[in-house]
Amino acid sequence: MKSLLALLSACLLASCMMPYMPPMGPMNGGGGGVAQVTVPMKMMGDTPHVMASVNDRQPLPLLLDTGATYSIVTPDVATGLNLQPTGGSRVTVRGVHGSTGASQAVMNTMQVGEWRATNVACLVRGMPGSRAGGLGSAILGMNHMRYYCSFLTIDYRRGSVELGFSRPYQPLSPTATRTPLRWANGLPVIRVSSEGVSWDAVVDTGSCWGIVIDQSTAARLGHAYDGMRMGSNLILSGVGGSVSADQVGAREIRLSSAYLCGEPHNGSVPAFVMPGPKRVGSRFWQGTRLTLDFRSNVLWLER
Repeated sequence: MKSLLALLSACLLASCMMPYMPPMGPMNGGGGGVAQVTVPMKMMGDTPHVMASVNDRQPLPLLLDTGATYSIVTPDVATGLNLQPTGGSRVTVRGVHGSTGASQAVMNTMQVGEWRATNVACLVRGMPGSRAGGLGSAILGMNHMRYYCSFLTIDYRRGSVELGFSRPYQPLSPTATRTPLRWANGLPVIRVSSEGVSWDAVVDTGSCWGIVIDQSTAARLGHAYDGMRMGSNLILSGVGGSVSADQVGAREIRLSSAYLCGEPHNGSVPAFVMPGPKRVGSRFWQGTRLTLDFRSNVLWLER
């Protein structure tokens, strides 16, 4: 049986945050008039991945990360894909464990299923932050998807991803919940509340955790010091480096209730106190059909 370190070291993947900028290149969403594209999704490290071909190279798995503003790759992946630098100034990428430098680059082409986009802006981070070719080494962010697509559906139940290009999303279930969605630094944000306290949280499929809050929010909820420590053997890795759970005081607490996405959750609701932005990761979305409607700024949730 694998050790705790081996099982959990890759769970917290990169969530990069930068000032939002419109993507480069034409709005060539459908490519040949395609109105909607559906592709298989594979869960790796408890996070969703899709296969994509960049610069007409062999397809590789990209982490579908709604908690990343830009698509970002490690240097070894950039070399293999022959990514072209734009000549722009270096930028700083802020992640859950700090910051790292990155170079601006462009994917001449990127193809996911039938969708073929051109001149897709991306970043090549200066420090790998993961083993070569490992989880988190190639991340598909939100900037160009939000620009090209009308909606993005991540169906955790069926293991598929759908991209719409010509219409707002129409839910399949009559019991689907509809939640207002706003954007901060190019990232989707929803409102979460618990025990009389409310906060904004990033919809972050690139994190394997569920409801994640910071220390100040935990204190407001009356959980300043309680909860179960995650232990020194748990390594949290992402943009900005890797740290042990004990170093950052990571712990799991239990909330008596939580309300988000139009749904009440009562009883013992797990929440994780960790560094980085307040977010809701893939553990919470498991078993659902999650849709970000970019045109209507709505999050649809279907169980």
